[in-house]
Amino acid sequence: MTPFSSARLPEDFSLLAQTNPAAETPLPELVGEKIEFYSRKHRRREVALTASEKLDKFNLGDHGDRHEHERWPLIRDRFGNYEIFWRLYVVPLTNRVLAPVAGPDRSWVRVRRDIPSEWQKLALCHYSVFYRLSRAVELRLEQANTAPDVPTHPEEVISLLQTCCENVEDFYEAVRHVSGDAVRFLPRRLPNDFPLAFRKIDTYRNLLIHNPVLGRGERHGETLWPKLPEDPNSWEAWKKKFRFSWSAVEDLSSEELVSARALLESLENDLAASLNETWGRILASLASRNPHERFKDFLRAPDSNDTITVCQPLAASGVFMK
Repeated sequence: MTPFSSARLPEDFSLLAQTNPAAETPLPELVGEKIEFYSRKHRRREVALTASEKLDKFNLGDHGDRHEHERWPLIRDRFGNYEIFWRLYVVPLTNRVLAPVAGPDRSWVRVRRDIPSEWQKLALCHYSVFYRLSRAVELRLEQANTAPDVPTHPEEVISLLQTCCENVEDFYEAVRHVSGDAVRFLPRRLPNDFPLAFRKIDTYRNLLIHNPVLGRGERHGETLWPKLPEDPNSWEAWKKKFRFSWSAVEDLSSEELVSARALLESLENDLAASLNETWGRILASLASRNPHERFKDFLRAPDSNDTITVCQPLAASGVFMK
């Protein structure tokens, strides 16, 4: 039995094999094999489900919070490992495992008060990565559907993508904290230690938001920005050319400009692909620690295997009523 059954994962999920350095050997069990036993009273064969199997009934479409329910379809095909991590390591920290039905209590999606602070940080930062990335996608699509004569502000999408990257940095720190020495490959210093997608977003964020208003072109109602050179070592000098000069942007050729919409979609795709790959490696590495057994006092699986029915729209994570 492998840690994650293919019947419970997206069809294209193969990152555990692709990113595990020892993919030719079986990965460690997540929570152990099923335990078969005979009930003395009923003399029938029974099977004790593993924690991961008990958690299989949870999915973001039905059991995520309000924003996950609404925006998960926007990134599901590009960042599927978010849901797998959420199911295995976030759901067990919430009130979801205490009750089989999401009734009128809006706290059902919230983290429990009995969990250690470092695990609450893990859940919070994990959710924040989703929140910023999915909102960036949503805003980009909203602006793409805007009439050509209505101004848009694509730099707002860049700001969300950069905040997502900063939340990723916090999440990686939380993973290192709870995993001990199981996860050593995560980058530490943003942006230089991170993949190229993070560095591109950081460069454009600085160019567009930290500097005076950037010069830009327009073509058929579409915003055009300076196109980032291929060589990352030249980005700092390239960025300085445009800091106080609209003319420098105006003098660029068509080949040196890029559609803001196309650029934002490209940055978004590159970031999601990078996150999905790293989440796959984290999942594989955490499995070796058998966390559901080691931390079973608070990393809980539901006692009941009943199907969960959501009776009302769920609240947003982190929201409380006064």
